[in-house]
Amino acid sequence: MVVKNFILIGANSEFAAAFADKLIKNNHKVYGVSREFIPYLNQNEQIQLKNYNEKSTELLYFVETIDSPHIVFFNGFLAENRPTYSPTYKEIEETIYANYLTPLHLFDQMCKNTNIKKFIFISSMAAVKPRNKNYIYGLSKKTLEESIRKSGNLNYLIVRFGQIKTKMSQNHNEPPFTLTKDKASLKLLKLIDKKGLHYPSYSLFLMSFLIKILPIKLIDKIEK
Repeated sequence: MVVKNFILIGANSEFAAAFADKLIKNNHKVYGVSREFIPYLNQNEQIQLKNYNEKSTELLYFVETIDSPHIVFFNGFLAENRPTYSPTYKEIEETIYANYLTPLHLFDQMCKNTNIKKFIFISSMAAVKPRNKNYIYGLSKKTLEESIRKSGNLNYLIVRFGQIKTKMSQNHNEPPFTLTKDKASLKLLKLIDKKGLHYPSYSLFLMSFLIKILPIKLIDKIEK
């Protein structure tokens, strides 16, 4: 396997940490961006930024010091998807900021760096068709996907996962095809040389097709 450089944005998330473990075991080089210190990386392999957008200049400089990196966006926030739960205004703002505004802004800035090998976005089945239970989250992911595809930059991979078991999903319903963070990491590792939109399994691809053709009211009724 050819050794690759990876920069994980949102590197302290549980999924990112699990993926980093798989990369390191496969002899890839891992760098991280997070708001707090990243315990599994050395100090010179990471950068801490409290606000990715406001400190984007520092982030871009950090990226420029690494040869042909794969940029992986793990930053995200999910406040919906709980039974009979509506997000607060603050949670709506945080959902849009984390899942759409931040990754799109950084992607736009980084596209000027021709040294970057590939952009990898962790998306969600919620992007297939935003539904009542997680409309803001799904719409944010869907809009980000559309923005990436229309950007003209072809060096990207979007992976639509189902639910991944982490603390963020602790009190959420567990839909079919839910993956542990370790299994999701292995799926992602197998896809890193792909481009375009991909699913971690053929089953999820088929489910996305059903979600597209079924009326939203029927999907909401099935999920209750």
